[in-house]
Amino acid sequence: MSNTQDLAPLIEAAPELSWLQHAACSELDLDRLDLFFVDAGRTLSKEASAMCRGCEARIDCLRHAYENEIEGGYFGGLSSAKRRALSLQDAIDSITA
Repeated sequence: MSNTQDLAPLIEAAPELSWLQHAACSELDLDRLDLFFVDAGRTLSKEASAMCRGCEARIDCLRHAYENEIEGGYFGGLSSAKRRALSLQDAIDSITA
């Protein structure tokens, strides 16, 4: 299976992820999603940070990470360590301030 496809098939197969249609990352090839999964101690790239900052699905993305207890990656522009340190509401407040 090639990783050079976009998220459309995933969105179609998982209606609970319909917010992905509005995500800034939704048009990335699957092999580019590693931008949001960096090694421990590393920060998110400027490209990925900018994508998250301007994303209209940022809160839904963040909520998805909390509700599914996702331990890795950046969701809504926040690292897993930051998500562990904040409640969902505090995390939402931090990205909307």
